[in-house]
Amino acid sequence: MSGNSSPYHEAGWLLNEHLDKRRGLKSIAFDSARRRNGKKKGGGGVPDKAVYATVCKTVQHLPAIDAVLDANDMRLRRAVGFDSVRNRGLLYVCVHELLFGKYRSIRGGGKVKRMIVKHEKELRRAAEEYVSKHGVGAGGELFGGEATSFPRYVRVNTLRCPDVAKIVERLRGDLCSKATEDAAPADQSDGTKEMIDPNTTIYGDAHVPDLLVLPPSASSLLHRDHDLVKSGKVVLQDKSSCFSALALIRGARSGEDDAEEENKNAGGRSSDYIDACAAPGNKTSHLAALVRSSLSKDGDADAARSKKKRKGGKAKAGGPKSTIFAFERSSTRFKILEERMELLAPPP
Repeated sequence: MSGNSSPYHEAGWLLNEHLDKRRGLKSIAFDSARRRNGKKKGGGGVPDKAVYATVCKTVQHLPAIDAVLDANDMRLRRAVGFDSVRNRGLLYVCVHELLFGKYRSIRGGGKVKRMIVKHEKELRRAAEEYVSKHGVGAGGELFGGEATSFPRYVRVNTLRCPDVAKIVERLRGDLCSKATEDAAPADQSDGTKEMIDPNTTIYGDAHVPDLLVLPPSASSLLHRDHDLVKSGKVVLQDKSSCFSALALIRGARSGEDDAEEENKNAGGRSSDYIDACAAPGNKTSHLAALVRSSLSKDGDADAARSKKKRKGGKAKAGGPKSTIFAFERSSTRFKILEERMELLAPPP
């Protein structure tokens, strides 16, 4: 594979050196940097931080990657050509980027990417099943011993489906079907069932509106190809990712509350918002949903006050309005943002 056909070529080389020669990653990285800079006087040469970080993350995930490739009697390992590929380090790095990387995608092109992407759905499904069983730490390391699992968070996109209860009912039905399929025959021999099945329990998050908390086993059920995800009715979004929009709108509301007495006759409260690094758009769509919900409540309150003031007369037309300005520097990512907004935030 040529050196310029993949942005992960150097990372793959570093990983090969680490695995084959059992050398420390840091020493390999500095040696590579010195060679790249022509062995300048004074031993100069600083490793590429992004490359070094990618290799470190890949090494942390190696147990999970190997387990995914070895699933179903090593079928996926054979499918991606692991034993025949010349650059195994590059293959490991690309699989990591697809399954555990920040953007869950492989940049660039090349033969290795084509072999992996051809089996993307199966790889993702195997990875989600593995993580749901074993758990993955914040740094990517797998927990040993007793499996530690984390819940699957799903945000109901009220811009597409304001009926949260309907989504909950649908998801609970899917979880019940999955639990029945996964149950061993011995578990159903006496025909009894627990009153509360932890594998089908869904509840609303205590801090983020419209965020549902599902059992860890839901990770293998909810993926990009699930019809609720494809239709934009639900968004696979972690709880931590929801706080930015929530903090922004609550901060704006707090400032508005301070001036409420002064502005209560000005036709409602409104604010404009800026998302300065918006792609791919999950946080932007979340902010839009929170803003619409907030303005809807304000509009109802304003209409009620106006109606009362006019002694039963017709409320004034219009109401509070807000604008969200979403910016993205990268033209490629901006296109992704546009596509996500068309799916998640249709015109009112």
